[in-house]
Amino acid sequence: MPSITFLPQPLLASEKLPLTVISLEQWVVINVIGDERIRYLQSQLTLDVNCLRLNQHRYAAHCNPYGKTWSNLCLFHRGNKITYIVRRSLYKQQLNELKKYAMFSKIMLVVDDQAILLGIAGIQAKNALDDFFYTLPNILSPVIQQEHSTLLWFERPKERFILVTTIEKADIFMKYIKDKAHFNNSLQWLALDIEAGIPIIENHTTGKFIPQALNLQALNAISFKKGCYIGQEVVARATFRNSNQRALYWLSGVSSKILTPNDTLEIKIGNYWRRSGIILAVCQLENNIIWIQAILNKNLKNTTLLRAYNDEKSQFKINQISYKI
Repeated sequence: MPSITFLPQPLLASEKLPLTVISLEQWVVINVIGDERIRYLQSQLTLDVNCLRLNQHRYAAHCNPYGKTWSNLCLFHRGNKITYIVRRSLYKQQLNELKKYAMFSKIMLVVDDQAILLGIAGIQAKNALDDFFYTLPNILSPVIQQEHSTLLWFERPKERFILVTTIEKADIFMKYIKDKAHFNNSLQWLALDIEAGIPIIENHTTGKFIPQALNLQALNAISFKKGCYIGQEVVARATFRNSNQRALYWLSGVSSKILTPNDTLEIKIGNYWRRSGIILAVCQLENNIIWIQAILNKNLKNTTLLRAYNDEKSQFKINQISYKI
């Protein structure tokens, strides 16, 4: 699979980010091809795929029979296929699970060997794209197609875009924008996803959490009116019985340890620290500030203090995500 990777640069919060082109080498493009592609995905994902418009992208969860999330996906139409974007660290496992019942349907699920993924974010991102595309996506039409390129618009945490294109078109675009933009690798996009509250599922955390624990209901990624899909009974029961006691959080702070996905956090209760929470994603910004995406108990106060497990020198606070849990 061709890919473009830029050298890592310091990571910045969205409000400080200059115009930046980001190589999304930590994500993979998967195509679902065939006459029954919508019907098949409808039986597999939490999203009502029947309602996915041609000019729209949506998040979805792909669950196991116990309602635990293999991965969250960003799903959209692209020509005569449905395409989704998924984390590279687990795409092979996720794809194998999604293929399990495909032999009974007229579809193929294949990695797109020709697709290049680039993120465009930061100040004046929209203006920088204006001369390169005939029209630009927006809140009313978040996906546009132009020849062999697809451009996706995202609202959170600040306006940003994903370009899905060919290696030839990517080269032309980068030559066009090289004197206008900074360049960074996919850790910058990861930081923006953490800030936006978009779940990051890796191979160490796949199959551990129901979609509601990942805040996917707040991202309109779960339909409670569609028919059956894998894990549907568990997912529906968690909402109708209000049994889910977890949520996704964005934390910031410092730590003397190198933190990784699936590490444990501790929460301060009175004068004691109790183990509580699992890390999904980590990145380090300027001034050694660490951002964490973690699953914790619901309804924690913003004044709650947390730290890395068994690390007295670490301390994290809860930041406000831009949507209501």
